[in-house]
Amino acid sequence: MRIAIIRLKGSFSLSPGVKSTLSNLKLGKLYNCTLISPTTSNRGMVQACKDVVSFGEVNEETVSLLLSKRGKTADGKKLSSAKKPEEIAKLAKEISASEKPLSSFGIEGVFSLSPPKGGFGSRKSTVPFGPVGKNPDIAGLISRMA
Repeated sequence: MRIAIIRLKGSFSLSPGVKSTLSNLKLGKLYNCTLISPTTSNRGMVQACKDVVSFGEVNEETVSLLLSKRGKTADGKKLSSAKKPEEIAKLAKEISASEKPLSSFGIEGVFSLSPPKGGFGSRKSTVPFGPVGKNPDIAGLISRMA
């Protein structure tokens, strides 16, 4: 399992520690998404910036959706034009099972998403503290943003 992290808030009035954590996670812009392995150091970085991002565990189908819609190769070309859908599904299976970073698979580590279709809804009813923090429905949010 991988953890998906989506940046949902801007950089206004963020502490320097949170800014450096976001840059280490490669979340420099709003609505950027990245996939990390669930190690203790990565979980600590996520907890440090939990008020700015939405995160949760994603399954193989969500990883496949991200790769096919927003994935880019290491040289910046769209992954959907470089590989066939069967190859993307196989790659998503390998990424979900592996702990290696995305760059070792020849994929850019950051996915640029659009704002969610239909909006966030009521900011207080999605998750206990709005859409930020641990989100059990991160797959639904990614599918609306991809």
